[in-house]
Amino acid sequence: MSTDQLSLEVIAERPVVRNDQISDIDIAIDLLTTKTIGTQSTNYAINLCIVIDRSGSMAGEKLEQAKKSCVDIYESLNLSDRLTVLAFDDEVISVVNPQTPSNLVKERIMALEPGGQTNLSKGWYLGLLELQTYTTDKHINRLILLSDGQANQGEQKPSTLGAESSRARNEMGITTSTIGIGTDFQEDILATLANESGGRFWFIVEVGIEDIIKEEFSGALSVFLERPRIEVNLPPGVTIIRELNNLQKTSDRYRIRPIKANDQFCFALRLRIDPSKVDGSELTISATLLDGTDVVQKTKTNLSLGSMQEYVQSPEDPRVAMVVTKYLAATSDEEMAKEMDTRNVTTTLQMLQSQSNLMKELESKLAGATAMSWGSEAEIQPQRRERELAQLRKEIEENEALATVVQLIQLSQGLGQSDQAERLIMVYRKLFKGREMRKKGWDARGDMDDWAARRMLEEALSLADSLINSFPDMQEEFLDIRERINEQLAQFS
Repeated sequence: MSTDQLSLEVIAERPVVRNDQISDIDIAIDLLTTKTIGTQSTNYAINLCIVIDRSGSMAGEKLEQAKKSCVDIYESLNLSDRLTVLAFDDEVISVVNPQTPSNLVKERIMALEPGGQTNLSKGWYLGLLELQTYTTDKHINRLILLSDGQANQGEQKPSTLGAESSRARNEMGITTSTIGIGTDFQEDILATLANESGGRFWFIVEVGIEDIIKEEFSGALSVFLERPRIEVNLPPGVTIIRELNNLQKTSDRYRIRPIKANDQFCFALRLRIDPSKVDGSELTISATLLDGTDVVQKTKTNLSLGSMQEYVQSPEDPRVAMVVTKYLAATSDEEMAKEMDTRNVTTTLQMLQSQSNLMKELESKLAGATAMSWGSEAEIQPQRRERELAQLRKEIEENEALATVVQLIQLSQGLGQSDQAERLIMVYRKLFKGREMRKKGWDARGDMDDWAARRMLEEALSLADSLINSFPDMQEEFLDIRERINEQLAQFS
């Protein structure tokens, strides 16, 4: 495998650690690929299964878009690729598989009709079985699950399904991505299925299925590392005191999601250094990138032991703060989702403000970072810094929008209008689950993320209008909120 388009770095927040006492330091493991998307980076073909919820609520444009995207993907397949389409309601039906005669594939997909209840787990389990039936050593396995409803039959515990999804990834090499449509689907189930297998959870309010399925398909075709693991090696005197990540770890190897062309993945660790146990005046921290059991690349960084003054005067690398802040933000997103589950909006507002302050501190660090402090790749790193700054500013804007929405929910509760706010709360929670996964996976913010934020604000606008009509004596306060919502909508257009 060529590694000239792959960069693996161990980045310490400072190049100097204290030599006079035990101290802590954060490091980031940074993996970056620069291969252009659309170029096949492996010899693998794709073994793809699309599992579609065809319960009654999918009738209409949602199901039609799902069918059309399946046909489009079928038409773009190579001879070595394999496509299976299953559909489920209370039962699961096979629509097409790799053995379906080519002249019948489109006809069978387009003939799919909506049905009854929602047995999501059965559809997904049978999708795994179908993929196992048709896989080979030359295929990568991908499952895309699409649902718009509440799972009301079969297994419904996210923890159980998550454990099975993790097993499918570890033992069968199957990655599941999930698409939730509307406001009724169970985001905990869909997000857990995706997260535990190294896939992505998508949230859309109404339609837009085609673009997501096509992006998942094209992403699988540009796979660079299918089963990446990263092993971190520490010298005597250095221990890990906090895993600043949510990665699974086996035998000192961190399992990360598949790495595509033009991709990046970062995670952080907090280390404790005891200088009395360090041999010499320097210590080395190394990392090894593997794909399965094959070593792809090795890297290391050397840290010097110095006085407190030397430590304080040493330059700080802002990339480490960037990775740590992402992790802390994802953790607070989880906590805020739980607070909203109990309708504790006051605490949620406080946490949003704290998270925004953390992001603004990071923005200041990144904006002030020089090319020297950002990294050694003279051509790549300044561009990356600007990209990360733009992404961070968009996240701050999203937090401001979320704060406005929470304030509107708080007012609704105070006026005894909690029922009117329930739909908005459901959209809010699903957006948070998507945010959490985006930050954990260090995925770049995309158009679909902006779309989700925009739809949440549109729901908030509708609620504000309803409250203005119901409480004319509070018109001025609601009009102020309405104006802020419109300003924020313009930022996500």
